[in-house]
Amino acid sequence: MKLGILDRYLLREAGGAWLAVTLVLMSIMLATRFARFLGEAATGILPRELLFKVVALSSLQYLVILIPVSLLLAIMLAMGRLYKDSEIAAMSGCGVSMAQLYRPFIALGAMLTILALALSLYIGPWAGRTAEYISKDAARFVQYNPFEVGRFKEVGSGRAVVYTGEMDAQSGELTTVFARVHEKEGDTLVIAKHGHQKTNPSTGEREITLTDGYRYRGEAGLAQFDVMRFGEFTTFVQPPNFVFTSSKRRLYQTQQLWDSNDPEDKAELQWRFAAPLSVIILALLAVPLSHTAPRQGRYGKLILGILTYLVYTQLIAVGQSWIAKGHVPAGLGLWWVHALMLGMALWLVAKRSGKLRRRA
Repeated sequence: MKLGILDRYLLREAGGAWLAVTLVLMSIMLATRFARFLGEAATGILPRELLFKVVALSSLQYLVILIPVSLLLAIMLAMGRLYKDSEIAAMSGCGVSMAQLYRPFIALGAMLTILALALSLYIGPWAGRTAEYISKDAARFVQYNPFEVGRFKEVGSGRAVVYTGEMDAQSGELTTVFARVHEKEGDTLVIAKHGHQKTNPSTGEREITLTDGYRYRGEAGLAQFDVMRFGEFTTFVQPPNFVFTSSKRRLYQTQQLWDSNDPEDKAELQWRFAAPLSVIILALLAVPLSHTAPRQGRYGKLILGILTYLVYTQLIAVGQSWIAKGHVPAGLGLWWVHALMLGMALWLVAKRSGKLRRRA
């Protein structure tokens, strides 16, 4: 489809507004999540070098939610300016039809629908699984840290108990280290004045080196103990194998949901198709909703647009709940919601088209 000068002008107006609105909404959403991620990084649960990677992956999940509302607001903002500056009146006087006015906005909506479809079906779930894998894997390394200052900590399901008086998180230096290990031959006690630990960031394996200490080996209740003094003692602690699992349906692969007969899986699948469909329908709704009278404010109809979006999303949420509970067959799904909103959009378009023709 070849775009004319007017098409490119309207597309540029709406595209620029969409980009600005999306960035603002994305910043607001990420700010709330970033505080949680920052707290995890501060406590050591999430390594600082992984912080921005997890935030970037989370942004891909949020984008599919933001595209519909940001496009609606973008078109309404662009049209609001055109109405305020009397450019729409000039276009109508020059014989510009409703179809010509819609063409660039539908083109933008179609492109964003394809993007939302890819994000909803594939990219978003993959990004969510990857972010959760990174977070859980990092938390596993932290939880398997055998040393916690001033506390006795069990390691290896109670196989060993360790204690350290002081620990430098940056350098890995340890002071006053005590460890009790249960072995087949008996219990082993290790006491050292100093120590040092290094962690392999890829495998989580810890290399622990103790200096200036004693090792006592024997059986509890008996007086016979083997005592060994050491200048330096090095051991390696390997964390257990990590098996990633997630019970969150929003992270399931789309094919997995498609093959499932579980109503809750079907409800999640319907939502993944609902988000992209809402993009093109909201683009249809945005143009007639943005009509403003000559003396009305530029942003007067934004509240109406937001209310329309909220009604749409609430109907989708209700429909998804009905599918999950088995009240609505999966074949009907959320199509009734889209049909209702599409009918409303076509009625408003027809109504506005009639007024434009009478005005011309």
